[in-house]
Amino acid sequence: MPRQQRRRRTGLDTFTRPSPAAVTYDLSARDQATIRVPPGSSWTSGPHWHAAHTEFLQVLSGRARVTLSGHDLCVGPGDGTVTVPRGVVHEWRRADAAEGEVGEDLVVREWTEPRDGAKEIFFRNLNGIILDGTSSGDGGGGGSGSAWGGAMLTLELWNLFWRADNYPVVLNDGWLGAAATRVLMGAAVALGWVLGRPGVYEEYSVR
Repeated sequence: MPRQQRRRRTGLDTFTRPSPAAVTYDLSARDQATIRVPPGSSWTSGPHWHAAHTEFLQVLSGRARVTLSGHDLCVGPGDGTVTVPRGVVHEWRRADAAEGEVGEDLVVREWTEPRDGAKEIFFRNLNGIILDGTSSGDGGGGGSGSAWGGAMLTLELWNLFWRADNYPVVLNDGWLGAAATRVLMGAAVALGWVLGRPGVYEEYSVR
């Protein structure tokens, strides 16, 4: 099986992905990420939970729609820090601007406890995998536009999710959904080991 060509990104602290889900990640500060979502972007964190980390969200500008266990909050710079306990399903994205308004960039600072480097590992590999996997030069059998490329991208992301304590919701946010996520993740990790797609790569690691 051909090895995917990966661009070495160890010296980068800022990662930008294009529209429609435009987003910029600033990883220059240790153990935290500052995420900028411009007006019109469809970007979302996706519903997920963390088994071993408590997460904190602080809105620096704009307004975020934060969903915690099915309850929506509209959070701005003056609303303090949102605490996401371990095991709680959550998601955040831009809050819709009023009709006719362009709005400003949403900027959110994220960090977790314990501060064990998992946040930085996750975002560096997440962006490396997506940026390299969606490029036309994928040496693993085509970019994400091909069936193989899309499957390998998904497989790599699920392996990363497992390694970085990030569990996506695939069915619902109850116990059955949690079980389904763990079963799928276990299968993805096993397949990733067989195919050499562990989800964390030295090309994306910090120097």
